[in-house]
Amino acid sequence: MENQDKLALSIQIEMLQFNLMRMRTVAWTMMYVTAIIIIIHYGEVFFTKTERAMVPAYIGIHTILFYIDLAVLLFVKEKRIKVTTLNLRKYESILLTYIYTILLLITVITVMDVYFFKHAALYEVLFLLICIVFSIPFLKIFWIMLITVLPILISAYLSVGISGESIKIFLPMFLIIPIGLIIQRHIFKAQRQFTKQHILLQEEMTKSKNLSKLLAEKNNELSEQVLRDTLTNLPNRRAFNNKLTQIGQQLSKPKSLFVMMIDIDFFKNLNDYYGHIQGDEALIKVSALLDEITEKYNAFAARWGGEEFVIVSQHAAKFSEHVCEEILEEVRNLNIRHERSKVANIVTVSIGMCHAKISNSEQLKACCVLADQALYTAKQNGRNNFFSKNGNFDKDI
Repeated sequence: MENQDKLALSIQIEMLQFNLMRMRTVAWTMMYVTAIIIIIHYGEVFFTKTERAMVPAYIGIHTILFYIDLAVLLFVKEKRIKVTTLNLRKYESILLTYIYTILLLITVITVMDVYFFKHAALYEVLFLLICIVFSIPFLKIFWIMLITVLPILISAYLSVGISGESIKIFLPMFLIIPIGLIIQRHIFKAQRQFTKQHILLQEEMTKSKNLSKLLAEKNNELSEQVLRDTLTNLPNRRAFNNKLTQIGQQLSKPKSLFVMMIDIDFFKNLNDYYGHIQGDEALIKVSALLDEITEKYNAFAARWGGEEFVIVSQHAAKFSEHVCEEILEEVRNLNIRHERSKVANIVTVSIGMCHAKISNSEQLKACCVLADQALYTAKQNGRNNFFSKNGNFDKDI
């Protein structure tokens, strides 16, 4: 039920927006017509005495119409017309006031035309124009029509009575007004149906767009999950391989680069003694530390597998050694208990590093192999330290 009420309100807002735009079109037309009529009346010199007596009234009423239309164009700006639930009633009142006012003023002119000149053409034309242009509920046109037609018919009766002359007034009105009402009802229903379909289509398009956006976000999340280690939330080995491919594709000239292989010392002993939960917590803490350090130095860290991690970045050799020293110290500062370690009673790491100038993807892979070999040497040297190798690819370069 709420959805139906919301839809009905949306239709009402859209149709009012449509009618306000049409009101500006009618105002432009009416302003042009009234300006021409005013000029003609001012310049007219061949009236009969009776007709000449009506000229000031004609000029006065058309002048009022001119300024009403001008006010509409000045104050109901096309770019500012934005109907909402808050201003719905205000704009609806403006629209109906405009329609009723011009109908009433044209009725005054028509009464004079009927009484003195035996025709009601101006009213008939304007009424038909309103019925064709505006899409408003039938009753809102019907009641103003009754109010305005009655004085015209009374004026016709007082002027010519019921006679052959009155056919010129009564017959066109009895034909045009019902036709106008039928047209107005049809246009209102057609416009309402069109607006309803338009709103429903917009809602479907919005839902489809939101769904596509949601699917894209989910796909991105899944893509990230595929490239993330579920325990440590670091990039996994596949992500590291993608990073190597990316670096290789960006190589246009030899670049200085280093690769670090990091291994938690005696991690199997920690798992066996403290249990896998404590082992996982140690991995998570070390991972978070490595992620923080690599972010500071604009490097890339990933979990290589098990208790091994890998870092790749571009720095000078001395700066790389500084990073190794920082990692060793910060891991010790975590103070993770490890009584089964043969190095210390806290968790420590060993680091193997390769620094090289590379110019292609094969040299990059070779640098990773050298870093792994350097890690093995660091372990042989007593662990809790780092060992560095320089990749000499000058011949290849």
